[in-house]
Amino acid sequence: MSDSIQNHPELPASANAKAELQGGSHVECLAEDPDARTPLAKPTMATALWLAVALMLGLFVMSRNSADSDLWGHVTYGKEVLRDGRLHEATTWSYAVDNFRWVNHENIAELMMAAADLAGGQTALLLLKSLLTLLLLGLPMWVARKNGAGLITCPVIVAMLAFNISFHWLVRPHMFSYACGAGLLAIIATALPGAIGARGTNARCSRWLWLIPPLMCFWTNAHGGYLAGMAILMAWLGLDAIELLLTRDARFWPTVRHHAVLYAATIAACLVNPYGIELHTWMLSSLGRPRPEIEEWAPLALLSVDALPFWCLALGAFLCLKKTNQPLRWPGLIVLALLSWQAVKHHRHLPFAALLASFVLAPHIESIVRQMFRKLEERVTAKRNVDRGQPGWLSGLVAVTALIALAVAQYPRQTFLKVERDFYPVAAMQYMADQNLEGKVFVTFNWAQYALAVFADSNPDSRIAFDGRFRTCYPQHIIDMYFDFTLGNLPQSVRYREDASGPFDPTAALKFREPNLVLFERQRSNAVATMTAANDDWCLLYQDSLAQLWGRRSVYDNSSSPDYLPMSKRHISNDVQEGAAAWPGFPVVRDRDVQVALSK
Repeated sequence: MSDSIQNHPELPASANAKAELQGGSHVECLAEDPDARTPLAKPTMATALWLAVALMLGLFVMSRNSADSDLWGHVTYGKEVLRDGRLHEATTWSYAVDNFRWVNHENIAELMMAAADLAGGQTALLLLKSLLTLLLLGLPMWVARKNGAGLITCPVIVAMLAFNISFHWLVRPHMFSYACGAGLLAIIATALPGAIGARGTNARCSRWLWLIPPLMCFWTNAHGGYLAGMAILMAWLGLDAIELLLTRDARFWPTVRHHAVLYAATIAACLVNPYGIELHTWMLSSLGRPRPEIEEWAPLALLSVDALPFWCLALGAFLCLKKTNQPLRWPGLIVLALLSWQAVKHHRHLPFAALLASFVLAPHIESIVRQMFRKLEERVTAKRNVDRGQPGWLSGLVAVTALIALAVAQYPRQTFLKVERDFYPVAAMQYMADQNLEGKVFVTFNWAQYALAVFADSNPDSRIAFDGRFRTCYPQHIIDMYFDFTLGNLPQSVRYREDASGPFDPTAALKFREPNLVLFERQRSNAVATMTAANDDWCLLYQDSLAQLWGRRSVYDNSSSPDYLPMSKRHISNDVQEGAAAWPGFPVVRDRDVQVALSK
């Protein structure tokens, strides 16, 4: 048996320090069971400071401050709902469809981002992102500390999360999915008996599971990733019941009834949304069709540098589970294996796998840390070496210095949301504003929501086609028509196209509802070739190193047209686009009250 030591006046300071490194809020003071954990005194100020350093390091790694291609749309749609006091039932800002039913699965996220933009522009948007980052990193750390993790385990957890999520962590509704996922897993890890440790019987703790239905209601209205949360919950509750069945535990039937009622209540909570069951049927229908054109839905490139964090996670998990002295809780490990499989199939699911690993592996990481310290103590003289390791005032001073340095490094990432000029057509949109070019604008997929936000700000009569709302706002035959032009006739492995859309025709998008302008990336060789072949009907109005803007000849190359654009006003060059504009990167429109793109 071990002796519990809590606020013990005779305990040397060095023992407290060693316990913090090895076991956080618990001290290892036992011979027979070296990994047993018993409560210790409250963490010191130095401990709290070093935990803050770990969080700040994670925040820094995850603080990518480039604008996502869909962000303009999310903010615009949210502002329109706030302005009109209602949700829009059909596709907005597009000339490609009329009254097409819009099932928006990101309403709360868009409202919060719109409110942030209205309150403080780019700074408020980045602040919202940082708050969600700290929540995402803080919840697994809190659960780990609650279960005895120390000052080494916690930074490992933060690193595991930060490097596997940072690639996907931009200001976008997905932030809310991952934050809600962290909340769901924290509740399960804390309240479900035996989720990550030995199965207990604390009914009071289990009551926290009833926070799941309201959490899932919020998640359902914030982002479509709620389906992943429902799948995780169903799998974990089901496996938990199966474990009791296999062990012939007397708690099997009460647990089955509890889990069934909990899951039914969660399903009912998910029906509380503006569309009711229609949202869920639409989501399942949409996800039932592949979307290889969307990069984040592609398989994880296992042999690329981008997959290195995943391999580190997989190797670390293998070593921890092989060497741990803690019991293996197979329900959580099976769910982790399923999520890892999904991450390999679609790398957008990697953050969920990393999140679950941060909860499930924490006890095993701590076990390895304790074993390492024990071996170290066997090789050195305890009094001569360990006594010097206490986290005293000097350690706290180093932590404060590290926090200040991280805050200074973080500041630019908190105040400047970049609109990259070598990725977004900032100069091309400025040219369109200078020449008063407007109307029906066929814009390449990645730029369409930037363009519609510009039009919403300064040119409300213009319309675009088609944008990142994808199947939420466009039928498949419209998507196929525009991708015929943008992507070309590609294999099914990289492009999904339905036979019902008719034969491949890259020129159909140029004829459909007669757009008068076409804006796309020069790197799209298929698009460039199509426009060059259609030179009889289209003329090049603007070109730089990034973009080409074409206009219909009958409108812009006809001297009798009121919109005629003489050669002297056309800009054909290879001007290199570099640097960044500050969010929102809108063009300067003379004599209009608009936001100005600031170069940096």
